[in-house]
Amino acid sequence: MTNPTKRVGYVDALRGLTMILVVFSHLYIPNHSMINHVFINFRMPLFFFISGYISFRMDQAWSGDDVCRRVVEKCRMLLLPVLLFGMLYTVVVGEWSIFDFFYAVDKHGYWFTFALFIMLLIYYLLRYIVSRRRYALKYAVWILLGVAVVMRMLDEELWLDATLVRILSLKRVFNYFVYFAFGIVAGCYRERFLAYMSRHGLWALCSMLFVAMSATMIVGVDSTVVRDMLRFVAGIMGVVMIYGLFLRLAEVLDRGVVGRAMQYVGRHTLEVYVIHYLLLINFLPMLHDVVTSQDSLFVPLLVGLPLAIAVTAASLAVGYLLCRVPYVGYYALGRRTKM
Repeated sequence: MTNPTKRVGYVDALRGLTMILVVFSHLYIPNHSMINHVFINFRMPLFFFISGYISFRMDQAWSGDDVCRRVVEKCRMLLLPVLLFGMLYTVVVGEWSIFDFFYAVDKHGYWFTFALFIMLLIYYLLRYIVSRRRYALKYAVWILLGVAVVMRMLDEELWLDATLVRILSLKRVFNYFVYFAFGIVAGCYRERFLAYMSRHGLWALCSMLFVAMSATMIVGVDSTVVRDMLRFVAGIMGVVMIYGLFLRLAEVLDRGVVGRAMQYVGRHTLEVYVIHYLLLINFLPMLHDVVTSQDSLFVPLLVGLPLAIAVTAASLAVGYLLCRVPYVGYYALGRRTKM
């Protein structure tokens, strides 16, 4: 159904959507709008799922040299940009020290690439072990998913204040690794996964469950355990719902201007991610009550979403200009080629 070695337009569009929704959630922090609470239930799970999905390649070589090369490449493409821009943001805001940036679990918003890097290291280790020991890869990815579920269920409060945990953003790794592992399994069983996603009944059921769980969490759940379980399952249902929707719209997304624009955003998510925080410093206070309204579902969407698109476009423009400077795109924005 698809060539796993070729970029798929609707998958890039999915990444673009999640990046725009990340910007929407950051227009004001905390963003307590009702619509943002709905987006939260699938936004980051979908982001990590896609990251795992596109990371899996059945025919890649996994010798020690291959793994080392990939780790060095990811250090340049993920860690170096976020360190540079994260420290720049810390200095510009002026409320924290550089030490605070490294010690903070959420890295003042720049936690995503730290967590993704750790997830990729775990995946690379798995592929190396499988290649060396000749274990069955398809069994190994299911074991990885099982370990990820256990990680998701662990009581993070018991170890949250450990220094290494905070520096590596391991809280976020434990929260979201299950969706990354889900993406790895989906990539391993790509054809079967796409066949399931094409089933209208399954897609409709997962969509209804997502809506029901999101509504339940918005109304309020007293039990922390129940709320956490609802959020976990809603994340899986949300991934299926949005992925299934974009799979059905694949041809439209390839032909239409909006679809191609979302694909462009999806291919430059790192640039938007590291730059948009700097553009949102001292964002227009007059729009705070509108963007973060807790009582309305549609007003924050009608106002905040166009603003998020505008900030995303501005971030891309700044990133484009920075990439015209020799070596900046390669070392500071994770581009694959030097200029």
